[in-house]
Amino acid sequence: MTAFAGGVILLYSLDEIPPWPVFVIAAIMGIGLWRIGHRCRRIAPWVLGLAFGLAWAGWHAGARIDSRLPASMEDSVWQVQGYRCSLVSPGAYDSLRFDFCVTGWVAQPPSVTTAPKRLRLALYDEDPPPDLPMRMQLSVRLKRPHGAVNPAGFRYETWLFRHGYDATGSVREWREADVPCWLTCRYHTLREDLAGTLRDRLGGMDEYRLLEALLLGERGRLTPADWDLFKATGTSHLIAISGLHIGLVGMLVGGLFGLVQRRLSGRGSDARRQRWVRAAGVLLGCLAYALAAGFTVPTQRALVMAVVASVLYVRARLSGAWTAWLCALCFVLLIDPLAPLDGGFWLSFGAVASLILVFVGRVAPAGRLQGLLQAQFVVVAGLLPVMALAGLPMAPLGWLANLVAIPLVSVLVLPVALAGALIALAVAPLAGWAGLVIDACLQALMQWLSWVAAIAPEPVAVPLPLAVLLASLAVVALLPLRWPARAGLFCVAVFAIAGCVVPGRTSAPAANDRIMEPELWVWDVGQGLAVTYREGARVLQYDSGPGSASGYTAVESVLLPVYRALGIGRLDWLVISHGDADHASGLDDLLDKVSSDRFISGEPGRVTDRIERHHRAIGPCHGSGQLGQARLSFWRDAQAEPGNASSCVLVIQRDGWRVVLPGDLTAEEERRWLAQHRDEARSRTILVAPHHGSATSSSEAWIRALAPDVVVFAAGYHHPYGHPAPEVVQRYRAAGARLFNTATAGAVRIRLSESGVQVTPWRSDVPFWVEPFTDAIR
Repeated sequence: MTAFAGGVILLYSLDEIPPWPVFVIAAIMGIGLWRIGHRCRRIAPWVLGLAFGLAWAGWHAGARIDSRLPASMEDSVWQVQGYRCSLVSPGAYDSLRFDFCVTGWVAQPPSVTTAPKRLRLALYDEDPPPDLPMRMQLSVRLKRPHGAVNPAGFRYETWLFRHGYDATGSVREWREADVPCWLTCRYHTLREDLAGTLRDRLGGMDEYRLLEALLLGERGRLTPADWDLFKATGTSHLIAISGLHIGLVGMLVGGLFGLVQRRLSGRGSDARRQRWVRAAGVLLGCLAYALAAGFTVPTQRALVMAVVASVLYVRARLSGAWTAWLCALCFVLLIDPLAPLDGGFWLSFGAVASLILVFVGRVAPAGRLQGLLQAQFVVVAGLLPVMALAGLPMAPLGWLANLVAIPLVSVLVLPVALAGALIALAVAPLAGWAGLVIDACLQALMQWLSWVAAIAPEPVAVPLPLAVLLASLAVVALLPLRWPARAGLFCVAVFAIAGCVVPGRTSAPAANDRIMEPELWVWDVGQGLAVTYREGARVLQYDSGPGSASGYTAVESVLLPVYRALGIGRLDWLVISHGDADHASGLDDLLDKVSSDRFISGEPGRVTDRIERHHRAIGPCHGSGQLGQARLSFWRDAQAEPGNASSCVLVIQRDGWRVVLPGDLTAEEERRWLAQHRDEARSRTILVAPHHGSATSSSEAWIRALAPDVVVFAAGYHHPYGHPAPEVVQRYRAAGARLFNTATAGAVRIRLSESGVQVTPWRSDVPFWVEPFTDAIR
């Protein structure tokens, strides 16, 4: 079992899926070792298990890659029939988001053998319909599963692959259709009816969004403020349906069955039959809850663990805790071999392993309060290495928030929510009273979390060596040692945590890591712009990227994670070209985490309006400056109208190289800039194309005058604006420039030196399930 699990996990560290002859050779080797002799028979199961795990995961991963939308079907409108396989949730810009399972294509290209089956769609409508039918025929524009690729941060493309989406897209037209509806479709129809009835009966609750997340696993109605609260307190797991919730439901159902059995059965009743009945009831209760919650990957994983625990209970025999843990691990990987790509997989099995390590094998059990405190301590410390490897920050007071929140959810919130929802569904006149009780419990939980968040330091990223040290100290501190030794270990752990947390609370600016050669980063932020220039320990940030009404910002998803990965804690210069949302979003979040010595913009007034929590003086775009050995020059057209034409143009000059960052400059402002910079000495030029490569910019005179060596387009993948324009691409190619587009290259790193320039597209080294770098500009 260990070899099989290792083989499945090993696949996701390889550059590509091994070809099938590798597995055949490994199987032959394993069988040969088994037949050679007694000593080799000990090695044979490891070889066979490893090969089977690799082959099993490789087969599933390959099938999922093959089912993706072919590139030839992008940028076209297709007619599909099928049913919604998720609830509808609100999205940004008055959109409705839902998953769609395809049962048929009205007109499928004959060259396509494997058509996509699962789509992630958005319906944009100023007046969205109150309800969408389950079975529909849609007119959709699709694109391959795609997301930003940067050195750190959330990787949407991995998330899409993990959850089995074959394409994403938008709905152009829709109508109800009479398509076949088999078992899976019937399940989603019943769940839709359940969600609709629950919303009708309890939708007036103040905290209904939390109830829907707890009972149905639907988190689309949670606000950005809710997520900030959960992040600050380390309690996001309370909202995501996981092993905690399935386990609580199993305990509640098992307790009810036990109570009924004690009432109905006499002393001479068959204990084995009672265990069977109770285990069956527990599994049915867990299955019903998992189905109501959407039967998502985390609920499936938790259900498998519940099955393993029930089997051990029914057998009524001693079994090693690690054996049960390993059985659950193997069953999960057998059913879902893509589970290692999910962070929840590592967190859930890591948490259980930490508890087993500390609590199993004790001579005397710990008391309830002592056991609760120890469990919180060991889980927080035990998961630190997992979080450090995943690049996740730690909430310093997460242990305190969970110390009250987990018992509160276990004993009060979840039982009351389940009972109240069942009462509201069964007896409509009592729905109002049930909603009041549920609201009171959920508000108590949120008030506790709000209080902890108000006093909690900012989440911090714990370095891996420190995380391993703290986890080791936690395990040793709970061993049967004398109190002086335990107290000493506890003090060491406290000082280590303080050394990690306290610097984040001080007002002194953090020091940046030093680099040997200057480098320019053009980040992959979709349809927007964010550029970072580094020299030594000095950093300049040009624009902060896009944001949306849903609360997404490139600052939170891209800039801050890559800052942590690159060791950037402060900015010498912050330059915002102009006030448009795709260039100037998330500034409050950016200034919360990093300080900036100088802040300038082409539109100081509009940029100031985008900042709510920070009152900073924003200087105008003119003059010059210095960043290490690089000379900075700023320019803004004095005659420009507000908007793109007011972009702040930044030129960075060093060692015969010139980096030109023109924002969203248009052709008219390009002409005026050239008129004022005509006498500058010719330099090797790196250019971020103005206005993402729009046809309104990059005039022939501009390209001829700059003669760029490298051009980077910062554009969204198959964005409706169509950047970069084909005629603009052709102009730059005719000028002999090397072209890169963040949509197909990911983040672009450009290292500058006197001897030359080194350009690294971040998609040139990605896992096999992420689309690799291509020279095609689209």
